[in-house]
Amino acid sequence: MGFRFIQPVQRILLSTALLSLGLWSSPVYAQASDAQVSALVEALRLAAPQTGRVDDGLYSDWQIKPGNIPRWSKQCIGRELSPADFEASPVTARAILVCVMRDVLNEQYDASNNNESVAIQRAAAWWMTGDGSQYNSVPENSYTYTYIQNVLKNYQQQRRNSQAQQPATSAQPTPTSSAEKPASSAPPTERPSSATSPPQSATPSSTNNAISDAKVAALVEALRLAAPQTGIEDDGLYSDWQIKPGNIPRWSKQCIGRELSPADFEASPVTARSILVCVMGDVLNEQYRASNNNESVAIQRAAAWWMTGDPQQYNQGSTAAYTQRVLNFYQQSLVK
Repeated sequence: MGFRFIQPVQRILLSTALLSLGLWSSPVYAQASDAQVSALVEALRLAAPQTGRVDDGLYSDWQIKPGNIPRWSKQCIGRELSPADFEASPVTARAILVCVMRDVLNEQYDASNNNESVAIQRAAAWWMTGDGSQYNSVPENSYTYTYIQNVLKNYQQQRRNSQAQQPATSAQPTPTSSAEKPASSAPPTERPSSATSPPQSATPSSTNNAISDAKVAALVEALRLAAPQTGIEDDGLYSDWQIKPGNIPRWSKQCIGRELSPADFEASPVTARSILVCVMGDVLNEQYRASNNNESVAIQRAAAWWMTGDPQQYNQGSTAAYTQRVLNFYQQSLVK
């Protein structure tokens, strides 16, 4: 790619730095499904302009400016990654960008009155220029216009591909929200519900703006610290969170667009954490609403969901002791 494309590439990546100016504190409306966000992230990868230089100072298939990477990784997975670490793990990079672009796409959905095509174009314009409203104000045949249309075309192709694969999984029961599921029986060791195949949400729930990425990350860390240990090396559970293997392909597909094996999940704590941030973000949002925005109760309800599949058991029996333990770890994680 010739020299004339270097400046647009820089504009794309410079614009993403505007995220810190208010995106993370703005309300999120959660119209977009995980499949839509994943398709957008892949479309941005496919549309990423290439400078033709190995040492262009940009990282990963998405051509990310290095200054964004530590901030985004800290916000999305609770740990700052170096640009080199980000580039070395495409799975983790994708998970972080799914986290970032979920909020962007939700905002653009709201701004477009839930018009999917317009929302995608607005998100692409935000990525290019920092201003989603510019999607329809750039001249046709300009570089920005061509780029936005390229992202839209790639997005639509990803969605077609995804929908074409749905018949293969249509026999599976349609998941309902965790609050509608009956509680699963906790095993004798009282492992988290992740060890007993918990319910899952079909789509992201409405997000309350009281819930920051830091709070979701603190909850995920609290679940790790509170995870009961069996003392058996080959207990059939994976990672520090003690996850039942059947959940891992589904959750990784939902959150990063690719099914991971339990072994791959366990081998990368960074990726595992990012997937659980994705999963538990939706759960915590639901429990905030159910608790009338009472933070302590919402955390305990989320912990009860994780333990039993039923958040309403947060203050009942032995589950109450576990949820209080999670709450204590959560509060400690927030003050660090």
